[in-house]
Amino acid sequence: FSLFKWLRQSIPLLLDGHTQILNTPLFRGRQEDEERGRAKTLCGIECQSSLLPLDQTEQQRILGYETMYENGTRVHTDISLKEFNKTSTRTSAATLTRARRKRQVYGADGRFVISDSHFITNYPFSTAVRLSTGCSGVLISSKHVLTAAHCIHDGSDYLKSTRSLKVGVLKGKGKRNRVRRSTEPRKQPVFRWTRVTKTQIPQGWIHTNSSTNSISSDYDYAVLELKRPVKKKYMKLGVAPYTATLPRIHFSGYDADKSLLEGRGQKVVYRFCSVAEESDEIMYQHCDAKPGATGAGVYIRLRQEEGDAGWKGKWQRRVIGVFSGHQWVEVAGGEQRDFNVAVKITPPKYAQICHWIHGDPNLCKEV
Repeated sequence: FSLFKWLRQSIPLLLDGHTQILNTPLFRGRQEDEERGRAKTLCGIECQSSLLPLDQTEQQRILGYETMYENGTRVHTDISLKEFNKTSTRTSAATLTRARRKRQVYGADGRFVISDSHFITNYPFSTAVRLSTGCSGVLISSKHVLTAAHCIHDGSDYLKSTRSLKVGVLKGKGKRNRVRRSTEPRKQPVFRWTRVTKTQIPQGWIHTNSSTNSISSDYDYAVLELKRPVKKKYMKLGVAPYTATLPRIHFSGYDADKSLLEGRGQKVVYRFCSVAEESDEIMYQHCDAKPGATGAGVYIRLRQEEGDAGWKGKWQRRVIGVFSGHQWVEVAGGEQRDFNVAVKITPPKYAQICHWIHGDPNLCKEV
């Protein structure tokens, strides 16, 4: 039954080190055109299997991070890792290719549009949030949202639209509107927008003059801190399990072609699928998705441990990845295949994201 339950995992201890104040961003980053392919191809599984694991020094460099505050102040923080296990992390690579038009939907469209006001404002669909940049995200605490790094930063600079970044959470209109029920054909939930006071992205995503990989798709994730806590149940963070067969993955977001259809009402788009291939850092899958879904939290549902009767534990959803979008992937023989891909949350990444949420490494020792 271990394939169907969350197993306890040790997490490396991540400690903050030297900090350096950086120049104010110019906000000249280019927003990715989600209707076109990215100008590179991922190093696929066969390619990655030939790469050496990251040593601790390189992993610490990559997991250093940048913080940008609401007033434009920018700080880089070095980190150190204790109890680091290098067997689960490999180097990443990208090879250049021409941009291609994205497919994103494979065969019959398997997405579900959630429009019922009860379901859309309740767990788990209520954890899906919308960024003012047009991406999706997922609530991982009452004040923190996990999303894709490229939704706010192109690897060189922050996007212009992040100058006044906000996060929208769907909420019902409240009790005071019930007296108008007879005159309204349907009570639709609305977005309540909250300002973002702090963003954090890993150094692995950021281009530097000394880095050989300017943008690593393995580190396409970011955490946003909200000005006010959201009074809704959030989805807990987890680590992608190392199993022969990964359970079916799920994610919900705001695909532009579906979430705004049929008048004013907002709608969440949900989908699930099996993982076709996976490497140490990436899940390759054919979950149907369209622009707007990027940044959504990818989750699985397993039973919680409960002593010797772990298989009897309650089912629990945990976020184990971030939907990054469409990529062309180099497979055996140099052939290129297209996948919708998601960045996996590994133990080192969990340590970093957990640290961003809590600020106390002692709260992030185990999951």
